[in-house]
Amino acid sequence: MEDQNIFVSQTLCDDIFISAKEQLDICMSKWCTSYENNSSGGEMRSERGADIEKFIRDSINNIGVKLKKNLKAVRGTGNEKLLRLHYDNKELIKKHQVDVHIYLDDKFIAVIECKAYLDHCYYVRACDDFKLFKKFGHDIKCFIFALENSVDESSKLFTDVITDHVCDEIFYVLDGKRSSSKPIYDSRYKKQINETKLKEFINSMVELCTPKTSST
Repeated sequence: MEDQNIFVSQTLCDDIFISAKEQLDICMSKWCTSYENNSSGGEMRSERGADIEKFIRDSINNIGVKLKKNLKAVRGTGNEKLLRLHYDNKELIKKHQVDVHIYLDDKFIAVIECKAYLDHCYYVRACDDFKLFKKFGHDIKCFIFALENSVDESSKLFTDVITDHVCDEIFYVLDGKRSSSKPIYDSRYKKQINETKLKEFINSMVELCTPKTSST
C-alpha cells in the first residue's frame, strides 16, 4: 500500500511538472515576442517580473488542487505582515512582504522571492527580508526562484554565513551564468528549461504540504 501511494504521488508530481513547464515555456516565448516588438527595457523587466511571480503562484496553487490540500500561494503585496517594535516610547510598525507568500490550512508557512536573474545585491536584500520575518516570530521556509544565476559563489557563501543561512534553497531553472549581452528574451539566446531543476522546485513545493516521515 505504501509503494502504491508513492507511485500515485509521483504521477501527480509529473502532471504538475508538465503543467509548470508548459506555462514557463509560454512565458519565455512571449518575452521574445515582446523584445522583437521593441518593448523598452523597463517594459521587459516589468513583464518578466509579473510573469515569473504568476508562474510561481499558479504552480503552487496547482499543487494544492492536484493533491487536494489547502495549499495557497498569494502575492506578497496586499498580504503584508505587520512587524511591530517599541522604541523611545513609540510603537514602530513596518509592513513587510516578499513576492510570494504561501499558506497551508491558512497557516503562513513559506515565502518565495522571484527573480529573472539573481545577483549578489538581490541575494543580500532577499536574505535581509527573510531575516526580518524570522526576527519577528514567523517560523517559515524561505526560498528564491530565479531563472538564471548571476551570483559569485564566494560572495554568496559570505552572505549565507552572516545571515545564518536563512535562505533554505535557491532554484535556478536555466543553466549557465546570466549574460547581459545575451539576454534570454532575445530568441537567439533563449535557453532551454532544465527539467531536472524545475522538478526539484516542484518536489520541494509538494513537500511543503506532504512532509517526509520516518519509516521507523
